[in-house]
Amino acid sequence: MTHTLDAYGGTTQLKGKSTGWFHLEELGGRRWFITPEGNAFFPVSLSHIYTGNSQPTVQKLYNGDKDAWIEKWFDQTQALGFNCALAGATSKCRDHQGYVDVEKVEALFRRESFPYAAGLFLIPHPNELPEGQERPDIFSAAYQEWVEELVANVCSRYANDPLMMGYYYGFGTFIKPEGWIDAIPSLDSEAPQQENIRKMAIHLYRTVHDAIRQHDPNHLILGPYVKEQSFDLKTWKALTPYVDMLSPQHFNRDISFAEQRAATGRSVLVSDEESGHIFEASRQNPRSVTSEHKGRIYSLLLDRHLRDPNVCGVNFCATLYDLDDGPLMDMWGMMEGLYDWDGNPKPGLVGAVREANKGIYERATEPYGTELAELDEKLCRTRDEVHKHVR
Repeated sequence: MTHTLDAYGGTTQLKGKSTGWFHLEELGGRRWFITPEGNAFFPVSLSHIYTGNSQPTVQKLYNGDKDAWIEKWFDQTQALGFNCALAGATSKCRDHQGYVDVEKVEALFRRESFPYAAGLFLIPHPNELPEGQERPDIFSAAYQEWVEELVANVCSRYANDPLMMGYYYGFGTFIKPEGWIDAIPSLDSEAPQQENIRKMAIHLYRTVHDAIRQHDPNHLILGPYVKEQSFDLKTWKALTPYVDMLSPQHFNRDISFAEQRAATGRSVLVSDEESGHIFEASRQNPRSVTSEHKGRIYSLLLDRHLRDPNVCGVNFCATLYDLDDGPLMDMWGMMEGLYDWDGNPKPGLVGAVREANKGIYERATEPYGTELAELDEKLCRTRDEVHKHVR
């Protein structure tokens, strides 16, 4: 079937309700994003299109011209076949100093009818914290007041924007929870860790859900983009009244999206898939996983998620260009771009991404049954093979 697209990128061959907002509906055994025009939409996104860590690259390639940078990188993103921005214009953990002009980026998204999410940055990523500082006591009255004020301000900007898909709360909220738990007086640090995490997550999700719904009854609530090991099934189930989908970051052998959906009734947005930076070495280390390896894995991961009826979208953890700055450069010299520092497409990666991103709806409308287990095994086996030499 040939799929024609509406103004938001949804396929006109699969119809839902036209509500004027992005929402979720089950069609043909799969839960889809539905565009404001009422057509099925499968989001495929790059997590970090724009980042403050790209400032040296902007200086080098565009002589510091941020307007040229914003336009050119958007054109490249679209040419690669990405159809939305599930992490919005930027994320706080990648733009501490506010280098990215969010209003200009969002104006560009609106001009080009490029769907995007809005960030409610409630909890710092652990990489953002100054040494010796912990995340806030989310049970305190002061934090509650701060959240309500932040939500009111953010919702005032987006509540009437049909192109905005929904609110997400940032990345990595519950990474390394031990110190955070110890720093909150109302928690019992001797209790099992998942019990404390469940108590924290329920309180946080409920607080933000209620605040959003006071100001915006229409947009989706995506929730935090959490590491897949952060929550057990009991915690996910307890959180379902407060989000429209589950948002684990990575596919792996140990966590089943089918089990998560069966336990909660919610579909899975794979919120920060690992294909972008799954290698551990410095720029010149020959043991690094090659760009060809990453291209193979990207293709398998996207096909896997498109064929899984439990998945409603995927956000790939990568930047457009390698980083010259920021925490990931401090952590073993990790690079995660599709292009190198000089703007050259990485061989075997950019072409693979562009090719994989074609025909999204042809595959998403034909999900697998038992064949999915075979694809999962092929993906895991391939990933194991290409990574074993860097362990």
